[in-house]
Amino acid sequence: MSEVKVLKLTTGEEIIARAEQQRDIMILHKPMSFQPVPTQVQGTVGMALVPWLMSAKDDFFEISLTHIVIETEPKKDIEKNYLSTISGITL
Repeated sequence: MSEVKVLKLTTGEEIIARAEQQRDIMILHKPMSFQPVPTQVQGTVGMALVPWLMSAKDDFFEISLTHIVIETEPKKDIEKNYLSTISGITL
């Protein structure tokens, strides 16, 4: 079973996904990236989750481990938001 992970890629992108390592690749299920969005409060910025590859047909991807700089566990509130976004169920 894949776990929810936050990954920092060599491109600088930070993504969250259900991730499963197999040998020298990471399989990402429904990866999402963090997008800054304006808020109602002047001078502040919020974050939204958007599909990592917006025009892709599939919802899983394989990337080489050489493209991953950091792999870590997400904060609980971010994991909850991610799971709610990909499942459509409010947690």
